[in-house]
Amino acid sequence: MAKKVANILKRIGGTLMLPVAMYLIVMFLCYSNGKAKVFDRMWIPIIPNIAVSIGCAMGIGLQFKNGRFDFSGGAIMLLSAIIAGHVAIKAGNNMFLMCLLCVVCCVALSLIVGLFYVKARVPIIITTIGFTLLYESITCLIFGGTGINIITNMTLNKVARYPTVLLPLAAVIVLYAAYSYLTTSGRQSKLLANNQQSAVNIGINENKNVIISYIFSGLIFGFATIIWIAKGKHDAAYSSMATVGELFSNILPVFIGLMVAGFCGDTIGTIVGSITLCLLSYGLTAVFSNNLGTAISNICMGVFILLINVVSAQGRNMLKAIGKVFVKSARR
Repeated sequence: MAKKVANILKRIGGTLMLPVAMYLIVMFLCYSNGKAKVFDRMWIPIIPNIAVSIGCAMGIGLQFKNGRFDFSGGAIMLLSAIIAGHVAIKAGNNMFLMCLLCVVCCVALSLIVGLFYVKARVPIIITTIGFTLLYESITCLIFGGTGINIITNMTLNKVARYPTVLLPLAAVIVLYAAYSYLTTSGRQSKLLANNQQSAVNIGINENKNVIISYIFSGLIFGFATIIWIAKGKHDAAYSSMATVGELFSNILPVFIGLMVAGFCGDTIGTIVGSITLCLLSYGLTAVFSNNLGTAISNICMGVFILLINVVSAQGRNMLKAIGKVFVKSARR
């Protein structure tokens, strides 16, 4: 019984270690720089940011765990947001229609990518880069190439404000968990990620796996787009691969999720990673000027991920080395 309790406490501690540590660091930074009020009001503005981060991370992570590096997610979200936003505005600021179109468009666009990959058998990187360029070019052609901006539309952007934002966030988490634990394709993903050809040779239907995974990732991107569309002004992509950077800034929670998956599974791990990195970004932009805070945040995220990778890969060796030092000191 005691061993079971200790194991549970170990899992809880391993899961919460990073976000709790980051929370304390942010609190120290804010209070020591006269930003106590900013810290006390932190959760209202940060929850939508966390929701977007989780949605994008889980959309990328679902394909990543199948061994596929997909670049098209950002273009899919942008094109879907532009279509859904403009149609909803023309329909009299219909928020329900906007949400529905975000999901439907993301699923349809994702499914087109998956079907092309299955039928054409072009490598996934080339396929997704090609569709990224295609979808980005379409954003410049529709609705006069104006992009979408609903920041001041209090009817449409309500869905991205607390507490309404928790509804699409919950949908994202449920979909990701359902794919990972309840579908055959989700359970087969580890085999495909390790060695696609071997997985196919032992009888796994990769084509079916691709279609199902792209339907689920499309749904996840759709609910993430519902939140993301109201987070700022989204311009049409007039430069190639413009959407890749913004989307892949949210791949860092996926890496953290994989690292702490041993304590809590990759679903909760991705949530933990998103919370940790959003706390870091919020704390630095609160203390420093917006541009400087963003720059420092990017640097810190890179160093942070590097350290996490080193600790996760060399953790046992480091503990052994520290143990040897203490043993030698005790002998003296």
